[in-house]
Amino acid sequence: MRNVMLNATMLLLICSLTAQAAETREQIYRIGADVDAQGHITATQVDPGVPISIAPVLASAVKQWQFVPAKLNGRSVPAHTFISAKLQALPNASGQYNLRISFAGNGPKFDRAGRQPPYPRDAVHRRQAAFVFINATVQPDGRLADMTVNSQFAEWPVSASFKDAALKIARTWHFIPEQVDGQPVATQVRIPMNFTLRDQILAPEQVKILREAARKESAMANAEVALPTVPLPSEQEVALDSPLQPNAVATIITAP
Repeated sequence: MRNVMLNATMLLLICSLTAQAAETREQIYRIGADVDAQGHITATQVDPGVPISIAPVLASAVKQWQFVPAKLNGRSVPAHTFISAKLQALPNASGQYNLRISFAGNGPKFDRAGRQPPYPRDAVHRRQAAFVFINATVQPDGRLADMTVNSQFAEWPVSASFKDAALKIARTWHFIPEQVDGQPVATQVRIPMNFTLRDQILAPEQVKILREAARKESAMANAEVALPTVPLPSEQEVALDSPLQPNAVATIITAP
């Protein structure tokens, strides 16, 4: 029965997930996690949109991970966070697929779907691209405060119009905050944002910056990367001071 479930999982991943390299598919899912005062995950909440054959495999893997317990007034307390887990279907030597589940971060929950920033008119005219990040505080009520916008790359400055567009959309965003001992708490986050056009013009030095960033990211993940086209930076948000820090989050590889 277990092999049947895993084979169904592989088939769904192969058919529906984003292709990253030859026959390799991947997707990042967000899972709510209740963490006890010892740092163990006691319960998970998988989004309803996760395919039914993937959800139990995903939940089982996440429950194997552990965190440094959250603290309140010097004592360890239960907490709640949202874990980003990357699922990959990787071809193996036997012609089948292995399922790899790896930790990709944790923090407040945010769904950016359908909430893209307006593209600056001057940048459309010049066919310019930009890559920025927003540093902000997710308040206990889920709104963002203390927002600042900067370029993702020091050697690639961005215009004020891109920064204004990023701030305009960010003011409409809402997060689900993390909790400590049953109460929502503030968390510092960094949110990458890519401004790209189909007919954008990139200078050779800009292409070099993007390729080098992709190579560094793949090296940190201990993975190989193929760069047939110009790679774009990830837009995965990062919690900078989550009350729950990962302690044991080893990558899990399951063969059918």
